[in-house]
Amino acid sequence: MHSKWQIWDFFSSNYRETFRTSQGILALKTFDPISLKLVKDSLFRDFSKQDVFHKVGSEITKSWIEEEFLTLSLFGNLDNFFIHQANDISPEAWDLLSSVEITNRVLVLSFENETGIWKKLIKEGKVHCLIIEEPRFWEFNKLLDFVCHYLRLPLSYEAKGWILDSLENNLGSFYDACYLLKINYPEASEIKLTQVKELLVLEKLDQFQLASLFSRKKHQDFYHKLIGLEGDFEKMRSFFMFMQSHLIKLIDTSYLTQKTRLTQYDKEVQSTSKLWSTSDLNTYLELFNHWEILSKKKSSHLWTEIKLHQLRTFSSGRN
Repeated sequence: MHSKWQIWDFFSSNYRETFRTSQGILALKTFDPISLKLVKDSLFRDFSKQDVFHKVGSEITKSWIEEEFLTLSLFGNLDNFFIHQANDISPEAWDLLSSVEITNRVLVLSFENETGIWKKLIKEGKVHCLIIEEPRFWEFNKLLDFVCHYLRLPLSYEAKGWILDSLENNLGSFYDACYLLKINYPEASEIKLTQVKELLVLEKLDQFQLASLFSRKKHQDFYHKLIGLEGDFEKMRSFFMFMQSHLIKLIDTSYLTQKTRLTQYDKEVQSTSKLWSTSDLNTYLELFNHWEILSKKKSSHLWTEIKLHQLRTFSSGRN
């Protein structure tokens, strides 16, 4: 049998208490290294460190299984094991291991992907399988709330919003950011947006959002977000390549007639193209090509030029 959990639901359940009194084999599959560490630490929280041993799948041989589980030891063979990279257990070793009756202790097999052994476990249902699912894209706010709760980090509403908008939305990014905030503000009753910005830098580049701002001539917002990525030449190079492709679509929207169904992006290209003259778009096309070259060269002049363009939007009164 198997059970599926979102990580925040798993940690609010009594699964750990059930596991503490269980015995036998547990197959575990998480969605990234951080989720694996958090779940592993939770499962073995009530165990003595001397009673839990870690091995990797390639070390699980027939002779090891026989020695550990099929022979009597002077000390009664009461060790618990956590097997990393269980995908690497050989078919011969697995055939023997699956036939062994393990009592009074636990053997956790950690899988990183759905190999043949994992699929066999799910199909046969003889071993309990615990699955921690990757959050869906609309659940990243719950994921951030979970990390804050786990680390006892009192982020303000505005700070959470900035993190969701500015950082890569995944557990690793959220955990690293929140851990950094925790060690810098350990006694804070609430961590405000200003404190967050003092420690964290913008790392997420939403190309479509920025293209939308530019297409709708929201120049001040556009340049403000670009400057937030100062120092990351690779992201900027990729973005300026994307923007050149985007401007070509704005210049010539005939490609839309060849599509049976328009995406939301296509519809925005169709509507915002009317706001621009071809000459203006060609001017920006040359500018973004120039900035792409500066990004490749990792030239500091790139940031100077972007800031100058931002200042011009303020002086001209353009949004």
